Amino acid sequence: MIKNQIRRIVSCVFVATMPLLSVASGNGFAVFVDSASYANARAEIEQYAASVKDGGLDAKTIVLTPDVTPDSIRSIVRSMAEKPSGSIEGMVFIGDVPIAMVFDAQHLSSAFKPLQNYDRRPERSSCPTDRFYDDLSLDFKFMKRDDKKPLLYYYTLTADGSQTSAPKLYSGRIKSMDFYGRDKYENLRRYLRKVVGIKKRHEPFRSMLMFSGQGYNSESVMSRIDEIDALRESFPMFRDQRNAFTYIDHKNNPFVKYPVMGQLQRPDMSLALLHHHGSPVNEYMNRYPDPRGVRDQLGEARRYFRSKIRSGVENGQPLDTVVARYCRDFDVPDWWFKDVLSSESVKADSIYDDKVDLHIYDFGQFAPNSRVVMLDACYNGAYNNDEYIAGAYIFGDGDCVGAIANSVNSLQDKWCDKNIGLFALGMPLGKFVQHNPYLESHVIGDPTFAFVSPRKDIDAKALVDGTLSVKKLRRLMERDDNAAVRAAALDALAACGAIDNAGILDVFRNSGSATVRYHALWLLSEHRSPELVQAIKEGLGDSHEIIRRFSAIFAGKNGSPELVPALIAAYANRFVGERAYFQLQMAMPMFDRDVLLAELDKQRPYRYEVNEEEQMDKARELIATRYSDASFADDFKALAAEKPNSKEIKSLLRRLRNSNLHTRVDEILSFVANTDDDELRQTAIEALGWFTRSYKADDIIAAMEKIAGDSAMSERSRNEARKTVNRIKTTDI
Repeated sequence: MIKNQIRRIVSCVFVATMPLLSVASGNGFAVFVDSASYANARAEIEQYAASVKDGGLDAKTIVLTPDVTPDSIRSIVRSMAEKPSGSIEGMVFIGDVPIAMVFDAQHLSSAFKPLQNYDRRPERSSCPTDRFYDDLSLDFKFMKRDDKKPLLYYYTLTADGSQTSAPKLYSGRIKSMDFYGRDKYENLRRYLRKVVGIKKRHEPFRSMLMFSGQGYNSESVMSRIDEIDALRESFPMFRDQRNAFTYIDHKNNPFVKYPVMGQLQRPDMSLALLHHHGSPVNEYMNRYPDPRGVRDQLGEARRYFRSKIRSGVENGQPLDTVVARYCRDFDVPDWWFKDVLSSESVKADSIYDDKVDLHIYDFGQFAPNSRVVMLDACYNGAYNNDEYIAGAYIFGDGDCVGAIANSVNSLQDKWCDKNIGLFALGMPLGKFVQHNPYLESHVIGDPTFAFVSPRKDIDAKALVDGTLSVKKLRRLMERDDNAAVRAAALDALAACGAIDNAGILDVFRNSGSATVRYHALWLLSEHRSPELVQAIKEGLGDSHEIIRRFSAIFAGKNGSPELVPALIAAYANRFVGERAYFQLQMAMPMFDRDVLLAELDKQRPYRYEVNEEEQMDKARELIATRYSDASFADDFKALAAEKPNSKEIKSLLRRLRNSNLHTRVDEILSFVANTDDDELRQTAIEALGWFTRSYKADDIIAAMEKIAGDSAMSERSRNEARKTVNRIKTTDI
């Protein structure tokens, strides 16, 4: 029973309830802490709870005994959220609070799609997520507890709850670790004292750093230019203040981590948005520096060969054999490698490599002062590990109090910074993630932390929650000087049904703000409607790169033949931006080859080029072989084979998650209905669940509803069919 697992520190009542239908509004806040952390940092935890109360929330502290389970905590969260008065709006988990590791919810993530292995190394194929606690519309079934890491509990997402994430609550994690030469309890005490002290300063939003790492978003200069422009729309003060906005590209410095570290140490830095790749203990910031001359080119070539030769030797190959192969294949002299295994050479290259990226052990060399850090990278927020980068940020000596980070993979082309401009207007960190609720996204630190807004006429929290009057929301959307406010007001109007798709399309067409148009495009993407198709057509030619890019993405997700003329026109324009062009190339294979080729010949989009025929011939060849559904022709032969190859079919079906091949939906449905392999049937049904924006969605829903009600099908196939139906119906017209 819950009462045997929880020791109440303050007066509060826990009541078992039916599944959550709605969350009562209130100003409560829950502080969950494990008993050991509470015993070691009681004074600091109470001071932190008092600081939350000073911010206007009624904080209640709940101390968890060692045998508490995620299900028990979730029951408490539900009871506190459903109270008729004084209900909680959010929570924080301090110390070693149980971690839910979720299977079968990869559609709620942006990029996490590994083969799930429930028995062998389950930690690697499940996602650590606090959506388990803050999104009570989701339904989970307990599977098992980890044998080696008892803090980890494995769950599967069932078909009985929502198949999209829309939390009514927000959360944060303050999971300390042994680091900086201190044990985790000392780090916890220091952090809590720090966040309490910084809150007392009542700081306004002052400045921001944006960093662009190697390989990110195709290293598109155009995407970065337009992103900076959008940030200046969302933070109008950046147009006026000196040094308020700093941009660093990985190409600015051979070892760019050092200037980034320097900017992060600035005492006036409010927010750092870091775009790069990552792991639990690394921020991959740079590649080897671009050579500036012949000597640089020779040096990089030799460094490359030394790395390859050492790898060959480590794999058991004789040194002479490896050296001879590279000398022969690349026509280079063998004297280049005479010291390849010497301690001096190995050490020099190791030091060089160490300078390229930011590692967790670098955090002892600098103190991050940026109050908030957004780590737009994979795994930097993997709090299921003993050490993780996001923790290194907040537990350091600097003034960093919060990191927004991902516990697993993160897609490059996702909306990582929706509503970012509202930070300057007092939006708490927890609200940011609540309205960007990817399965992997988390606040590491205090979710109630907020900057003091200079505007008294705007309540950023009420704005994103949609609790302002429709009259005020309309006024803000139409007249406010801040694009971030106008965009958030548009979102809120759509959420309460005060503006329909036609109205949103009108905003998309007529707004002079890229930020507002981008919000409008996303709102339209939530429904399979004629307005979405029209917005995609126009968005492919928008003046802003991010809108062109996501119009291409949504075109591939929708697949309507009506989009073909706009796709061909955009494809012929190589100046849409590298990342947008990449997404066009990913979208076009979702369309019929013959239709694309006919439109190419009809438009003659290269008619103003001096080499039109050459361009047309090249485009015809690429569309006929790569950039149309013809590229899948050989793969689909596996579905119709007399002796199906299970491995090949599984590979194809998994590709369909990212590549919604609308032209082959009928073949996939036929396979689902006729295959004798129930495991392959389940895989195909799950893959169809990714066709949420497809113009063929109604056909999929009808077929899945039939399977869900077919008693001849296995329970797992029927369950998967129900999930697919629920997922696709979230984007009904």
